[in-house]
Amino acid sequence: MDYPENIKQTIETAIRSMYQMIVTVSAKTLECRVVDHNPELRNISDKLKTYDSFCDDLYANIHPADREGFLKFTDHKHFPDELKDKVFTSYECRIRHTDKRYYWSKIIFCNATEEDRAGGQDYLFLIEDVHELKQKELKEDAEQRAILKELQDKYTTLFEENMKDAQTGCYNRKGMKYYTDIILDEAKKTGNYIFVCVADLNGLKHLNDTYGHAAGDEAIAAVSAELLKSAPKGSRIVRTGGDEFLLMAALPSDSKETSEMEIKIEKGMQEYNDSHPHPYTIGVSYGWVLMPVRDGMQDIDEYVETADAKMYEMKMEKDEYRRV
Repeated sequence: MDYPENIKQTIETAIRSMYQMIVTVSAKTLECRVVDHNPELRNISDKLKTYDSFCDDLYANIHPADREGFLKFTDHKHFPDELKDKVFTSYECRIRHTDKRYYWSKIIFCNATEEDRAGGQDYLFLIEDVHELKQKELKEDAEQRAILKELQDKYTTLFEENMKDAQTGCYNRKGMKYYTDIILDEAKKTGNYIFVCVADLNGLKHLNDTYGHAAGDEAIAAVSAELLKSAPKGSRIVRTGGDEFLLMAALPSDSKETSEMEIKIEKGMQEYNDSHPHPYTIGVSYGWVLMPVRDGMQDIDEYVETADAKMYEMKMEKDEYRRV
């Protein structure tokens, strides 16, 4: 349809006002011609160029974080195939303006067609200002992420509280089941060994019967605190009973943290006893193993039994109030 000249000029002005830059690209020669060029992008040359040199000039003004995507998008071996089945293709990135600051723009490729025929025609390279819209989207996205993080943090807190023993801060049996599966899976994936330690407070019944349950509770708190401090990095500490604890982790086969744990526990308990004027001594017996994951292994019960047997050997030696 033929339009009067003034209508054509109105349409052309409207189109130019929509874009910061309008560039034609020859399908045959890949020669670029800048049709329109807003002042904020005057740092990008408007001289007649080849497509590659034009993209190089623009690339120098693309935000470093967006350059890889820009290179893929502007690959002249890529976008013609994109436009075979699409009206246009676009990429959002930050472009440096004449004020040396970066602003969000949308780079658009489309066919310069006649009668909607794409084949063999030239291309239009358009740059559209989307900074305000993008800033709004990013702000809304950040707000949504903040809300999601707050909800996730609350869920994690409640989840952890549900699996922890209020008195000691160690995990309860729910936590034991949950983290046993995680540790076993981690060991299978990494090739690490399974570390299991069974610990038991010495003489709890004697403390309760002789000095009262407050003394027993204090002893449990002291031992659990020392286990939490001394356990190898990444360990999960479980209170499996009144005065019984289980430590477990996936550790390298040559880990030195297991033997270091023994030194830390003994030193920590000695310092605790030296600093308190109790008429009694608080102690703990323990036994540990560091063993590879076996084929088809579904739980760590066997390793717990082995560690428990070692703990009992120490208890027979150190716990003068043990029940025989």
